[in-house]
Amino acid sequence: MKVAMEELLYKNGVDLVFNGHVHAYERSNRVYNYTLDPCGPVYITVGDGGNREKMAIPHADEPGNCPNPSTTPDDYMGGFCAYNFTSGPAAGEFCWDRQPDYSAYRETSFGHGILEVKNETHALWSWHRNQDMYNTAGDQIYIVRQPDRCPVERKGEDLS
Repeated sequence: MKVAMEELLYKNGVDLVFNGHVHAYERSNRVYNYTLDPCGPVYITVGDGGNREKMAIPHADEPGNCPNPSTTPDDYMGGFCAYNFTSGPAAGEFCWDRQPDYSAYRETSFGHGILEVKNETHALWSWHRNQDMYNTAGDQIYIVRQPDRCPVERKGEDLS
Protein backbone atom coordinates (compact mmCIF):
# COMPACT_ATOMS: atom_id res chain seq x y z
CA MET A 1 0.00 0.00 0.00
CA LYS A 2 2.78 2.45 0.87
CA VAL A 3 4.38 2.15 -2.55
CA ALA A 4 1.05 2.58 -4.35
CA MET A 5 -0.18 5.56 -2.32
CA GLU A 6 2.92 7.38 -1.11
CA GLU A 7 3.00 10.04 -3.83
CA LEU A 8 -0.68 10.88 -3.32
CA LEU A 9 -0.27 11.11 0.48
CA TYR A 10 2.83 13.30 0.18
CA LYS A 11 1.34 15.67 -2.43
CA ASN A 12 -1.73 16.21 -0.26
CA GLY A 13 0.16 16.91 2.95
CA VAL A 14 -0.97 13.86 4.90
CA ASP A 15 0.69 13.92 8.33
CA LEU A 16 -0.26 10.55 9.77
CA VAL A 17 -1.06 7.12 8.30
CA PHE A 18 -2.40 4.21 10.36
CA ASN A 19 -1.92 0.61 9.21
CA GLY A 20 -2.71 -2.72 10.76
CA HIS A 21 -2.35 -6.38 9.84
CA VAL A 22 1.21 -6.91 11.14
CA HIS A 23 0.83 -8.15 14.72
CA ALA A 24 3.31 -5.75 16.29
CA TYR A 25 3.77 -2.00 16.80
CA GLU A 26 6.00 0.30 14.78
CA ARG A 27 6.14 4.06 14.27
CA SER A 28 8.19 5.82 11.64
CA ASN A 29 9.76 9.23 11.64
CA ARG A 30 8.45 11.50 8.88
CA VAL A 31 9.45 9.70 5.70
CA TYR A 32 9.06 9.93 1.95
CA ASN A 33 10.59 7.47 -0.53
CA TYR A 34 12.33 5.56 2.31
CA THR A 35 14.22 8.74 3.26
CA LEU A 36 13.72 11.03 6.26
CA ASP A 37 11.68 14.02 5.07
CA PRO A 38 10.17 16.73 7.34
CA CYS A 39 7.08 16.94 5.08
CA GLY A 40 6.46 13.20 4.79
CA PRO A 41 3.85 11.39 6.85
CA VAL A 42 4.44 9.46 10.05
CA TYR A 43 3.42 5.82 9.52
CA ILE A 44 2.05 3.88 12.48
CA THR A 45 1.49 0.14 12.31
CA VAL A 46 -0.74 -0.71 15.24
CA GLY A 47 -1.84 -4.28 14.59
CA ASP A 48 -1.03 -5.43 18.08
CA GLY A 49 -4.41 -5.29 19.79
CA GLY A 50 -4.49 -9.04 20.24
CA ASN A 51 -5.08 -12.09 18.11
CA ARG A 52 -4.95 -15.86 18.00
CA GLU A 53 -2.05 -15.91 15.55
CA LYS A 54 0.53 -14.69 18.10
CA MET A 55 2.83 -11.71 17.75
CA ALA A 56 4.94 -10.95 14.67
CA ILE A 57 8.26 -11.39 16.47
CA PRO A 58 11.06 -11.47 13.87
CA HIS A 59 11.83 -8.47 11.68
CA ALA A 60 13.09 -9.16 8.17
CA ASP A 61 16.05 -6.82 8.72
CA GLU A 62 17.44 -8.87 11.62
CA PRO A 63 20.29 -11.24 10.68
CA GLY A 64 19.06 -14.46 9.11
CA ASN A 65 15.40 -13.36 8.87
CA CYS A 66 15.25 -12.12 5.27
CA PRO A 67 13.42 -14.81 3.30
CA ASN A 68 14.56 -15.92 -0.11
CA PRO A 69 12.10 -14.34 -2.58
CA SER A 70 11.43 -17.74 -4.14
CA THR A 71 10.08 -18.99 -0.78
CA THR A 72 7.37 -16.32 -0.53
CA PRO A 73 4.45 -17.48 -2.69
CA ASP A 74 1.86 -14.86 -3.52
CA ASP A 75 -1.48 -16.68 -3.56
CA TYR A 76 -3.39 -13.55 -4.56
CA MET A 77 -1.32 -12.46 -7.57
CA GLY A 78 0.20 -15.83 -8.37
CA GLY A 79 3.93 -16.46 -8.51
CA PHE A 80 6.18 -15.13 -5.78
CA CYS A 81 6.52 -11.92 -3.82
CA ALA A 82 9.94 -11.03 -5.20
CA TYR A 83 9.62 -7.25 -4.93
CA ASN A 84 12.92 -5.45 -4.48
CA PHE A 85 13.17 -1.91 -3.17
CA THR A 86 13.59 0.46 -6.09
CA SER A 87 14.96 3.44 -4.17
CA GLY A 88 16.42 4.53 -0.87
CA PRO A 89 19.20 2.84 1.14
CA ALA A 90 17.89 -0.67 0.40
CA ALA A 91 17.63 -0.15 -3.40
CA GLY A 92 17.89 -3.42 -5.30
CA GLU A 93 17.51 -5.57 -2.18
CA PHE A 94 14.62 -7.76 -1.04
CA CYS A 95 15.07 -6.81 2.66
CA TRP A 96 16.84 -4.16 4.66
CA ASP A 97 19.97 -5.36 6.45
CA ARG A 98 19.24 -3.30 9.60
CA GLN A 99 16.39 -1.37 11.18
CA PRO A 100 15.79 1.51 8.74
CA ASP A 101 16.65 5.05 9.83
CA TYR A 102 13.05 6.09 9.27
CA SER A 103 11.85 3.47 11.80
CA ALA A 104 11.61 5.50 15.01
CA TYR A 105 10.23 2.86 17.39
CA ARG A 106 9.07 -0.73 17.17
CA GLU A 107 8.10 -3.32 19.71
CA THR A 108 6.56 -6.75 19.78
CA SER A 109 3.95 -6.39 22.50
CA PHE A 110 0.19 -6.36 22.61
CA GLY A 111 -0.97 -2.79 22.94
CA HIS A 112 -3.34 -0.01 21.99
CA GLY A 113 -3.06 3.64 21.00
CA ILE A 114 -4.76 6.93 21.72
CA LEU A 115 -4.79 9.89 19.33
CA GLU A 116 -5.66 13.24 20.91
CA VAL A 117 -6.20 16.08 18.43
CA LYS A 118 -5.13 19.17 20.39
CA ASN A 119 -5.80 21.83 17.72
CA GLU A 120 -5.54 22.32 13.94
CA THR A 121 -1.75 21.81 13.93
CA HIS A 122 -1.00 19.49 16.89
CA ALA A 123 -2.04 15.95 17.76
CA LEU A 124 -0.64 13.71 20.50
CA TRP A 125 -0.19 9.99 19.75
CA SER A 126 0.39 7.62 22.69
CA TRP A 127 0.89 3.87 22.42
CA HIS A 128 0.45 1.72 25.54
CA ARG A 129 1.34 -1.89 26.22
CA ASN A 130 -1.81 -3.70 27.33
CA GLN A 131 -0.18 -4.89 30.54
CA ASP A 132 0.69 -1.27 31.49
CA MET A 133 -2.88 -0.03 30.92
CA TYR A 134 -2.76 3.80 30.81
CA ASN A 135 -0.11 4.30 33.50
CA THR A 136 2.88 4.32 31.16
CA ALA A 137 3.18 5.23 27.50
CA GLY A 138 5.48 2.87 25.62
CA ASP A 139 5.76 5.41 22.81
CA GLN A 140 4.55 8.98 22.56
CA ILE A 141 4.94 11.73 19.96
CA TYR A 142 3.38 15.02 18.98
CA ILE A 143 2.45 15.11 15.29
CA VAL A 144 2.86 18.75 14.25
CA ARG A 145 1.55 20.13 10.96
CA GLN A 146 3.83 22.84 9.57
CA PRO A 147 1.94 24.56 6.72
CA ASP A 148 4.62 27.24 6.35
CA ARG A 149 7.32 24.57 5.84
CA CYS A 150 5.23 22.04 3.91
CA PRO A 151 2.60 23.95 1.90
CA VAL A 152 -0.12 22.04 0.07
CA GLU A 153 -1.82 23.57 -2.97
CA ARG A 154 -5.41 22.59 -3.51
CA LYS A 155 -7.04 22.84 -6.92
CA GLY A 156 -9.09 25.99 -7.32
CA GLU A 157 -7.88 27.45 -4.02
CA ASP A 158 -5.79 30.62 -3.85
CA LEU A 159 -3.24 30.25 -1.04
CA SER A 160 -1.95 33.85 -1.18
